Amino acid sequence: MRVEFAVVSPSSTMTSKFKKVLSERKISCPVVQASQKNAIPAARQMIEQGAKIIISRGNTARMLRSNLEIPVIEEKHTFFDCYIGYQKALKRSDKIAFLATSDSFLKILNKSKPLLKNALICPIDAQLKEEYVRAEMEQLVRMGIEVAIGGISLRDLVTQYGIQYIMTETDEDAVNDAIDEALYHLKIEDERLRKNNELKRKHEMIQAVMNCTSDGIFSVDQEGIVTNINENAHRMLPELSPGQPIGKLLQSDLLDSTLKHGETLSNVLINTRKSSLILNIAPVCVKDSVIGATVTVQYQHEIQKMEQKIRHSLLTSGHISDKTFDDIIGSSPALKAAKSLAQRYAAVDSTVLILGDTGTGKELFAQSIHNASRRKSAPFVAINCAALPASVLESELFGYVKGAFTGARSEGKAGMFELAHNGTIFLDEISETPPDVQLKLLRVIQERKVIRLGDDRVTSVDVRIIAASNRDLRELVQRGLFREDFYYRICVLELQLPTLDERKEDIPELVRHFLNNPKLPSKKITEEALNLLMGQQWRGNIRQLNNIVERLAVICDTDTITADLVERAVLTRPRTQTEESLPQYGAPAAKHPMTERELIRRVLHENKGNRERSASQLGISTTTLWRKIKKIQESEPTYFDLVKYFD
Repeated sequence: MRVEFAVVSPSSTMTSKFKKVLSERKISCPVVQASQKNAIPAARQMIEQGAKIIISRGNTARMLRSNLEIPVIEEKHTFFDCYIGYQKALKRSDKIAFLATSDSFLKILNKSKPLLKNALICPIDAQLKEEYVRAEMEQLVRMGIEVAIGGISLRDLVTQYGIQYIMTETDEDAVNDAIDEALYHLKIEDERLRKNNELKRKHEMIQAVMNCTSDGIFSVDQEGIVTNINENAHRMLPELSPGQPIGKLLQSDLLDSTLKHGETLSNVLINTRKSSLILNIAPVCVKDSVIGATVTVQYQHEIQKMEQKIRHSLLTSGHISDKTFDDIIGSSPALKAAKSLAQRYAAVDSTVLILGDTGTGKELFAQSIHNASRRKSAPFVAINCAALPASVLESELFGYVKGAFTGARSEGKAGMFELAHNGTIFLDEISETPPDVQLKLLRVIQERKVIRLGDDRVTSVDVRIIAASNRDLRELVQRGLFREDFYYRICVLELQLPTLDERKEDIPELVRHFLNNPKLPSKKITEEALNLLMGQQWRGNIRQLNNIVERLAVICDTDTITADLVERAVLTRPRTQTEESLPQYGAPAAKHPMTERELIRRVLHENKGNRERSASQLGISTTTLWRKIKKIQESEPTYFDLVKYFD
């Protein structure tokens, strides 16, 4: 394994520790031990051999960072370094001083100070002139310091003043952290190079396509003389030909701004006797010197058509809503009430919070509200807040500028709020947004302004916000898991969607709608099968029902889905032989036990026709009970209707 980083170690203990850890991790990496005097030449030699990152420690790391153009990672001091050195020093004397030659060493010493009793912490810049450093040593002698703890850079000088010196240890965890940081930097660098190469290939492809373009293209030299022209440019500008000056065609100051100052001009409008043309002028440079210019020519009316097409494409690409209230299947009272309320919400611009279990159609309602609003011709931008890490979610919502973070696009990126300008943004799973993102969303809702990551420019946005959640946000607020002020901002208009169990009368219509899917085999379904589906619990709601219908359509060998197929493929409780024979519930142990028909009738009556409770009481499944009732009804059609009047 070839790893492109190297270790420049100022001490033998650090050298041995790094070699040990690298060996254990099976990482091939050169470890060079060098004094401060030789550290820079040693590092440069490693760079010549391919090292892209250097690891060192303390003052040596700081010195390398100031003199090298590649990243230098510092193997940092830890509490254990300090404490181990302190324990060694106590064996010699209790008059101890720590010599902190780096900010990281000083920082950890200050944190560890309560455990380093009576030890003096002395910041010393080892890169200062020797007389200043010696003055510090003399001050330590006057203070009675007998043992000093620090890095190798001060060892010789300290001992000259009769102070015993203890080198700080190298902690194995710190070694691993430094190696991990180096590997991470290399990974980022590799990713950057990969993306640069990818951009380069894309650029070359674009150049190849431009060479085959149907636009008019011609070039001029530094004096403004036409050097090349294609047929399309000659057709648009018949007066132009190679060797002729272009001065009569373009204003001289426009040409000068490109040829003399290297400026690129876009969308320059010129009028000829036959048409209006749009010109784009770009300089041709060799080694930073402008040697000419290229000009592309297009008809103005063609540009206008293309611009309209591009605008429409950008607005609709991935950010459209094709669902309306007509696509919401069902006529149950619960669904009608939800649709009616949603239609009233569509008439205004207030923020909407849609609440409902998974699979109840929250995005379908959001799209329908958008398409019934005044914003229907503008983008509908949807984002699932639970699908992205916090850092990624923030950049997706608000966008970022070039260089905002490692891996960011070189051209930056517009956020979802900018893309939704004049339209609607749908924030699904809003309950999963982290508190810091909630705070930024709160500001956007209040001010209708966004700031891209890494930018200080404020962009105004005109968006309608629809949020959705399958969790109880009020409960989350009470538990401190959701900002209360944010909740009240998004819950202006609340829409609670019914579960499928609350609108089971819609199941037959939904099933037939799902079976009309042209991607599925054409199937019919019996009423008995529909009744079985209506008798089930649907925790996954409409999404679960859709999946079940697709399964039934695929596995059905005939043109009709039957109750038996539903029972075999869908019901979780299999039919058993014991279920076919009803227990003698409520029957006397005497001579005249109830018939099965009488027993079912009595139990149904006692439970007011509730099949689930009756089946449980009889010790059979609801499917078996339903099948027995259907069988009885074949000979007695009014049987079930008479149950409620049974006495």
